Amino acid sequence: MLRSGRSLPMWPSRIPNEEYAMRRTNLMNLLKKEVKTGEKQVVVVMKGARKSYIAPDVPHAFRQKSHFRYLNGITTPDCYYIMQSGISESSKETNILFADRRSAYDELWEGALPTESEWEKTAKFTECVPTSRILQTLEKVCDKGTAVFFDSTSDDLLYKFVQAKANSVREINHFIERRRVIKSPSEMSSMRDVCNVGAQTMSSMISGSRDLHNENAICGLLEFEGRRRGSEMQAYPPVIAGGVRANTIHYLDANNDLNPRECVLVDAGCDLNGYVSDVTRCFPISGFWSDAQLSLYEALLYVHEELLTYAHSMEKVRLSALFRRMNELLAASFTELGLIRSTDHKEMIHQAEKLCPHHVSHYLGMDVHDCPTVSRDIDLPPNVPFTIEPGVYVPMDWPVKEFRGIGYRIEDDVATSEAGGIELLTAAVPRDPIEIQRLMGTAE
Repeated sequence: MLRSGRSLPMWPSRIPNEEYAMRRTNLMNLLKKEVKTGEKQVVVVMKGARKSYIAPDVPHAFRQKSHFRYLNGITTPDCYYIMQSGISESSKETNILFADRRSAYDELWEGALPTESEWEKTAKFTECVPTSRILQTLEKVCDKGTAVFFDSTSDDLLYKFVQAKANSVREINHFIERRRVIKSPSEMSSMRDVCNVGAQTMSSMISGSRDLHNENAICGLLEFEGRRRGSEMQAYPPVIAGGVRANTIHYLDANNDLNPRECVLVDAGCDLNGYVSDVTRCFPISGFWSDAQLSLYEALLYVHEELLTYAHSMEKVRLSALFRRMNELLAASFTELGLIRSTDHKEMIHQAEKLCPHHVSHYLGMDVHDCPTVSRDIDLPPNVPFTIEPGVYVPMDWPVKEFRGIGYRIEDDVATSEAGGIELLTAAVPRDPIEIQRLMGTAE
């Protein structure tokens, strides 16, 4: 925790330079197995994120593309990176960074970029050339014996150029995500850092939110509490939804007035050293639950706790199995509560799916919905972070009147463990309704 009057904590990147080189080598070895007959070399073309503007001379906050940063560690905008290697085991890999230097005038306004030697520490390029030479370089390195791997969504013009030159052009994303979904020890340290910061941020936000009058005030608290703990930015636009607005699963306006009789759902995360957290909590704005609010919250909390236990006891965690288990638990818990009025098992599951129309989990890492091309129906090895997030969203026309308009989601970040089971990464934020009231200063 921060001490008054002390400087902000420093969070050095936990990714050693050697790990970037290992990532590139492992990816290249994987891609070499994909070459077709007659292809003699592999070329990987990576385009970094561009600096974008919300208005003339007013830039958006910049965040590097995760695939790009994962392979070379560079966080500067408007760069390209090419990896080239023959398909034999003895072939040496050649890496080229395409980046432009800033003029003295630009440096006056925007500051200096890292030096080439600073870039080279993580990217280990053999050449650093201006971005204007990207097509000229591809003209030289690509021919009909070349297998090119490229994110085709990143640059249509470049993709078409490469298509005309190479023997084949294939999507790179899935191959990188197969590597990215399993975290290294240094990545797991980064995940523990950011999830702890995200949990502390959520706890502090809850403790300061009693009787606030607008969703935007909570947004400001989140930003403040995260940044003062070292977070570089919010991991995504937070969901801050009071009352019935919580039934819009990705409600992003966060600018409506809060009714003191309602609960608010807050889904938010922190971004630290390129890794992110993702936490959701719900609480009454007044600090006091109504009977209906509390009984529905406790029914969902029971499901959440059972899912944590179930995941920890699984011999091999599968997100698809967690999803099926969530629906079974929601059906049973909501039937006992009286929210679902059916004794037919199939109909109970159907009603549960209507009340919670989203999956129970997604992968987590450098992106909040990390590695989307990786199936959720696979056995997970150790060191795979993911979320557990059951929800309930009761529409205004639901037959049971007392719960109408209430929307809840409880979300924690976990990871498969080397020792078996799961590790809870967001333990620093409470879920128990009495503990939430204690944070708000209203517990008896």
